[in-house]
Amino acid sequence: MNRPSEWSPRMAGDLWAIVSAVTTATGLALAKTVLDEIPPLTFNTYVFFFGSPIILIDAAINGKVKETIAVPLRHLGFFALLGVLFSGSTLCLFTAISYTEPATVSFLSRLELMMTIILAMIFLKERISKAELFGLAFVVAGIFVMRYGASVELSNAILLVTISAVFVGAAEVAIKARISRIKPRSLVFYRGIVMVCIFLIVGNITGQFIWVTDMRILLTLAAAGFCLPYAGRMGYLKAMERINISRASIIVQSQPFFAGLITLAILGTHPSLREMIGGILIVSGVVFIRIIEWRTRKISK
Repeated sequence: MNRPSEWSPRMAGDLWAIVSAVTTATGLALAKTVLDEIPPLTFNTYVFFFGSPIILIDAAINGKVKETIAVPLRHLGFFALLGVLFSGSTLCLFTAISYTEPATVSFLSRLELMMTIILAMIFLKERISKAELFGLAFVVAGIFVMRYGASVELSNAILLVTISAVFVGAAEVAIKARISRIKPRSLVFYRGIVMVCIFLIVGNITGQFIWVTDMRILLTLAAAGFCLPYAGRMGYLKAMERINISRASIIVQSQPFFAGLITLAILGTHPSLREMIGGILIVSGVVFIRIIEWRTRKISK
């Protein structure tokens, strides 16, 4: 009789993880539809500008506006640091999408886990297991498959996503070191504000920022603002409230495949066979690492 109540949180967590994967994939596909018309920096500025009020609306619905906005002053500097790291990451990521398929970029962005593990080993003195090394070998093999005989555009995309992964890895290590003292919704909200400020400053200095007046592009940017900084991230956080992080992460690894399907439906384009094979190797390595982490936690309990 207790089985339904035991499975309900897990099912809800799995569903939220799928929502995170699908909405993030949709955001990447939407980016591809407009990046031929506006610079990546302009895209990011508008997306995170639209994302911040959406996060506040969510906080208001849940009665957590004060909790989201009122944070200790000492946290603001940390949020600013994360804003800088994620600004570099997203700018590299969406510049990469202007070169190649969203699904390919999504496959490559799995490198974030590899960079997080390496940086955690360096700065947090965490030990890397043989199982993790085995999983990382799959990730590296996937990169070699993609890189072999790649076009200049794909080579540029691989380089940009690798740099993006370093930024994300650094941010994840910083978050991991302070996770017990920060509120996730506040982090997402203030990170977005800092990112918009950085993009506006850099964009105006370099002349890369343009004011968008085309209603179709504006609606696309608003939709991407809902999918990327809000639904994708908040869906993942909601999943982690109900299931452990390894299970949520494994489900989210489906994101590249959703990105491929959505891009195919919207634009009629898809990754090459070599890119798909390399991407599957990368995802397999990440999933293997997460499964090992999951089993290790269960045994330790």
